[in-house]
Amino acid sequence: MPIEVFLIGREKTIYLKKSIARILYSKKIEQSKISEILNLSQPMVSNYCSSNEKISDNIMKIAQEIAEKVIDKQSVNFQTCVTFLDKNVEGNFLIADKNEILTDENSKITDNLKQAFYKLKEIDISGLIPEVKINIAMSKKNAKKSDDVASFLNGLIIIEDKITGYNSIRFGKSKHLSSLLLNLKNKINANAIMNIAYIKDVEKTNTNYVYLAKDYKLKDRLNKVDILLHKGDFGIEPCAYIVGENAVDVVNKLIKIKDKLN
Repeated sequence: MPIEVFLIGREKTIYLKKSIARILYSKKIEQSKISEILNLSQPMVSNYCSSNEKISDNIMKIAQEIAEKVIDKQSVNFQTCVTFLDKNVEGNFLIADKNEILTDENSKITDNLKQAFYKLKEIDISGLIPEVKINIAMSKKNAKKSDDVASFLNGLIIIEDKITGYNSIRFGKSKHLSSLLLNLKNKINANAIMNIAYIKDVEKTNTNYVYLAKDYKLKDRLNKVDILLHKGDFGIEPCAYIVGENAVDVVNKLIKIKDKLN
């Protein structure tokens, strides 16, 4: 997800912080908290809050937007951005990592993950919920690294045995699922994977399944695989992974598996 940034000239940074400090202080936010937010000493914050120095309207406008986000309990990080342009760049922008730019392939992957979520939404998945968070990861066609694999940031949100929401879809975030998918995708012909609880009665699912070794390598080889089973290890929860052509295909398999186990 692109990150929202405010760009101003370096020499104006002090005025921006001074403006934010004044606004926050006028909203009854303690100077000690302002000091923490702006990464300034408390004496400096006190100096800023008591200053009557006139500040330009454009800086005050940016300060107001940032202050509103702080008041709304959003985190704010102040970092320096170095540009090599001939002119100063000012304003509100969105900056994305290279792998997050929505090319046609990236858009298809994120759309497929959203479709998978809507198929899952509100379905009772009791008995299939692992102790760790459930997630779905889907890779690009010629994926080589984790940045080529998209997943739900922080996993899927589950309330009362039902998947109800997610925060966002990002590339390069689910390290475990992406590494497992990248290591196995060419061997099992899969582009998507979802982790669920270990299935003891896997024979009832009427699917093609294979066991993983402790190091997550395949114990056996099958031309077609629907479920990967890992028996766990010391400190590692036993787990099952549903794999498929894409995220929607994985969710369709999950629904069929659930029906077979009920």
